[in-house]
Amino acid sequence: MCDSVPTSRTSLHQALSGGLVADVLLWRNCCSGVVILASATAFWCLFELAGYSFVSFVANVLLPLVVILFFWAKSASLLNRPLPPLPNLEISEWNAGKIAKELQVWVNYALSITHDITLGTNLKLFLKV
Repeated sequence: MCDSVPTSRTSLHQALSGGLVADVLLWRNCCSGVVILASATAFWCLFELAGYSFVSFVANVLLPLVVILFFWAKSASLLNRPLPPLPNLEISEWNAGKIAKELQVWVNYALSITHDITLGTNLKLFLKV
């Protein structure tokens, strides 16, 4: 009766795109799943239970990296070895102009708020500030 409707079944692995992500989510790659679960649990314990902030975590990770690069560069110059490979860190003029325009919008908005507070008739808000 309803034979004209084709039914095609796809597996859950194919529905999750069938790649590495699907393997990890379906626990087909157990080692990666355990590593991801353990690292997520460790980060949760760090940030929630211990009260560690993200900014201090990033600073504590970047500081040893900068120290290692500093000593690598100094030892390379003493031992006549090549310097560590670092990319050129430059901001293009187009990006700088875009950032400046965006910053101008925010500064003008902040100045309009301060103008309204100082010259406005709302004395209660002025005294709060």
